Amino acid sequence: MRIRSKLIFALFPLIGVSLALGSASLPSETFYEDTVQPFLDTYCISCHGPEKQKGDRRYDTLGNNFRDSDSIILWQDIADLMNLGDMPPEEKKQPSADERQQVIDWITGRLEIAYAEAKSTDRKTVLRRLNRDEYDRTIRDLLRLEDTLIDPTESFPPDETEENFNNIGSALITSDFLLQGYLDAAESYIELASQVGPKPKVESYHFDAPFYTARNRWDGKDVAGKFQHIRKNTTDQDGFMWLEALEQGVLESGYYTLRFKAQAINRVYPYPEEIVGTRKSEPLRVDVIAGSRQYGELEFRTSSDRKVAGFVIADETPEWYEARIWLDKGYQPRLTFPNGPNRVKPIRKILVRNYPEHFQEFIHNWTIPGDGVYPYPIEEAEKRRIEAVAKKIATEVGDVLTTEGTSNKFNRRDGWAAFYRGYEGPRIRVFEIDLEGPYYDSWPSPSYRVLFGEFEPTMGNARAILRRFASDAFRRPVSDDKLDILHRLVETERQSGASPFEALKIGFRAILCSPDFLYLQEPEGQLDSYALASRLSYFLWSNRPDKELLDAAADGSLTDPDVLKRQTLRLLADERSKAFTETFTSRWLELYKLGTMPPSYKEFTNYYVDGLEEAMKTETQTFFRHVLQENLPLRTFLNSDFTFVNGGLARLYGIEGINGADFRKVSLKSDPRRGGLLGHASILTASANGIDTSPVIRGIWVLENILGTPPSPPPPDVEPLEPDIRGATTIRDQLDKHREVETCYECHRKIDPLGFALENYDPIGGWRDHYPRGRQEGPLIDASGELPNGEHFESVEEFKEALANRENQFVRCVTEKLLAYSMGRTLEYTDRPEVDQIIEKTLDPGTGLQDLVLAIVKSEAFRTK
Repeated sequence: MRIRSKLIFALFPLIGVSLALGSASLPSETFYEDTVQPFLDTYCISCHGPEKQKGDRRYDTLGNNFRDSDSIILWQDIADLMNLGDMPPEEKKQPSADERQQVIDWITGRLEIAYAEAKSTDRKTVLRRLNRDEYDRTIRDLLRLEDTLIDPTESFPPDETEENFNNIGSALITSDFLLQGYLDAAESYIELASQVGPKPKVESYHFDAPFYTARNRWDGKDVAGKFQHIRKNTTDQDGFMWLEALEQGVLESGYYTLRFKAQAINRVYPYPEEIVGTRKSEPLRVDVIAGSRQYGELEFRTSSDRKVAGFVIADETPEWYEARIWLDKGYQPRLTFPNGPNRVKPIRKILVRNYPEHFQEFIHNWTIPGDGVYPYPIEEAEKRRIEAVAKKIATEVGDVLTTEGTSNKFNRRDGWAAFYRGYEGPRIRVFEIDLEGPYYDSWPSPSYRVLFGEFEPTMGNARAILRRFASDAFRRPVSDDKLDILHRLVETERQSGASPFEALKIGFRAILCSPDFLYLQEPEGQLDSYALASRLSYFLWSNRPDKELLDAAADGSLTDPDVLKRQTLRLLADERSKAFTETFTSRWLELYKLGTMPPSYKEFTNYYVDGLEEAMKTETQTFFRHVLQENLPLRTFLNSDFTFVNGGLARLYGIEGINGADFRKVSLKSDPRRGGLLGHASILTASANGIDTSPVIRGIWVLENILGTPPSPPPPDVEPLEPDIRGATTIRDQLDKHREVETCYECHRKIDPLGFALENYDPIGGWRDHYPRGRQEGPLIDASGELPNGEHFESVEEFKEALANRENQFVRCVTEKLLAYSMGRTLEYTDRPEVDQIIEKTLDPGTGLQDLVLAIVKSEAFRTK
C-alpha cells in the first residue's frame, strides 16, 4: 500500500489537460424570406411543425439561423434528405426539380460558410487514454511479452463505448478502480519482464497413458501403458486430456517443445451424423490449450485457457506431432478434440436403443428393463426384471448397480467403461506425450534488456536506464522535468532500504502508470510528428509506433505527405494491421455481439458442431482484409461475387465441395444472395437474438451501419412490439398494426422494409423460404419492401441493388465511422466539409478502401487535435 501511495503522488506532476471552446456567427439572406421559408411552409412544416414533429425534427422555429451547432445540424439534415429524395415523402406534394435544387444550393452555400467559421473555434481537445486492448498490446510489445499467457488486465472494467466504438476519448474515463488496476498490472508486467539470475535449466518430461485419472466417465477402450482417448470437445467433462503428473504446471516460464503421438479413430463412424455431430467429411483435429490449476480444475474450461497450437490428425495411423509453445510458470499443455462430439451423455440413450448390437455388455450389466434405455421387447424385459429383483433380494445387485456418489445409476465408472467399449464414435487416441524446456533465444531475456539495456542496475546508471525506458514507453523523448520526477522516486525508494534493482522496478512501474504512457499525448492544434506517429500506429495497429515510424518522427520527415503515405502503406502491409481489421470490423459491424445471445443448441446444432461463431467472424474479417489489401471499391461491401468460407460455413450456405477448417475464397456467381456483408452469417447472427429474427432489429442495424442514419429512440409512451408466440399473425401483420400508431409511423416506414428484406435469413444466417411453426412449415416469407424514396424491391438481391444506388450514402457512413475510429473522437458538425472532400475522392473510379484510409490519414482532421 505504501508503494502504491508513493506512485500515485509521484504521478500527479505528470498530468495535464486543456480544453478550447468557441462560437460562430453567420449573416442573414433575403433569399431565405423570398424562397426558402415558403418552400419549408409548403413542403415540410406539416410534418415537422408545431402540431407534428416526425423523427423528432421541427423546422418552423429554425429560421435563417446558421449560428449554432443544433441549427447547422438541422439544416444539414434537410439538405441530405432532399438530396436523397426522401423528403418530402413520396405520398406528399412534391416540388419541381428546379425548386428543390434552388433550396438545396442555398442551404449548401450557407453551410459551407458556417462550417468554415465554426471550424477553428468549435473543436475540443479530449485527453484520450488507451483502451484495454490497446494497453495490453502496447505493454506486451514494449516489454517483449507477446507470448505471455497471463493477462494482468483481466480485472479491468469494460471500456465505455460511444457510437459503438470503444476508443473514443470522451467515453474512456479513468476511475479509481481502473487506476488500481493499472498499478497492479504494472507490477505484474514488470515482475514478468525483470527475471534475473542463472539461466533456467532445461527439463525433460515424458508421460505415458493414462495421462490423467478419469472420474465417472472412464473410456473402456483406454489401455494403461499404451494409450488414452479424447472422445469429445471441451463443452463437458473429459474434454481436456491434461497431465496429472504435471498438475502444478512447469517450473519456469519460457518456450517448450511439445511432442505427442496420436491417431484419429473412427472418423467415418457407423452412426448418423445428426446424432453424433462430428462431420465425417472433416479430418479430426487436436488443439493444444495451455491452462493453470490456479484457475480451476484442468479437465474443464478455465479463464486461463489459451490456444497455443493446433493439428490435423491422420486417420488410423499413429504419428508424432510437434510444436514450439510458450508456457508461463504454473501452466501445462492440454490436448483437446475441438471438432469432437459436443456431449456423449445425451446421445447414449438413442445409440443404445438404435444400435443394441454395439452395446451388449452395457445392456446386460448396466440397464434395467423398462427404464427407457433397455432396447429389447417387453417379454424379455419382464424376464430380466424378475432376474434383477432376484439379484437384489440376494443382495448381489449392490455390487453391480450401485449409485454411490452419483445421482444417476449410469454414471458409475465401470458402467461408463462398458458403454464406451461398445461405442464406435470418433476419438483421438494418444500414446505418448513429451515436453522439454524452457528454451530462450538469449539470456538475460529480451524483456530484461528492454528494461535495463546493457546497463547494470545501479544507482549510478539509474538516470540513463530511466531515460531509455521512459522514452520507449512514452513514444517520444522523455523531458528532463519528467525524468527528474522519476529519478527522485527511485532515489527515495533506495533511501528507504530497497536495493537499486528493486528501486528501479518501482520507477518502471511509475512509468507504466504515467499519463504519458496511458494517454496519447496530442497537444492542441496541429499534431507534432511524435503525436502523428502514435495516432497512425494506434489507428492501424492498435499498438505503439515501431522504431522506423519513431525515427521518421524524430527527424521530422513524417509530416511530409509522401513520407506519411509511404509509412501508412507500410503499416497496412504489416501483419500487425490485422488488429485494425479485427477491431474496426468488431465495432463497426457489431461483431462483438456474437456469442452474447447464443442460439438454441436443439434448433441450431450446426452452430456448435461446426464452430460457426468463430468461423462467422473469420469470414467477415477475411473479407474486409481482402477488400483492404486489394484496394477494392467500397461498393464491394454492398454486393460481391465472392466470399471466404471453411467447411462449416460452406454447409450453412449450401456451398458444396468445401471441407475442413481452412478458409478459402469461393465464387458466389451462382448464389448472389450471399454477396456482400448482408449475406454474411456474422451480420445476420449479430442482428438476431439467438431464437428468432426481428425486422426491426435488422432494419435498425442497416440504418446505423450501412446507411449511417440511425433512427430516433422510440417515444416513451409506446409499448414495445411483443413477439407473436401463438403464430396467429405474421410479423409483417404485427408491424403494419404498429405503424398505425402515428408516433411510430415515420421511423418504422424507414426501418421495417430494410429488415423485411433480410427475413429469408434465419437467426444464424441460414436460408429459409418459410417461417418455422413448430416442426411444421409456416407462412411463406415476403421479403419485398419499399424505400422512403419510393424505390421498390421484391427480394434481397433487388434490395442490395437498391442499396448500391445509394453508394454515396454508404461511402459517407463508412468514411464517418472510419474517421471517428482513426481519431478516437466522435465527429462534430464542423468535420462535415472535410468528410465531403474525402468522399468526393473515394467515389472516383478506380478508388478503393486503401485509398480511403490514405485520404483519412492525409486529412486535416486526422493531423489535428
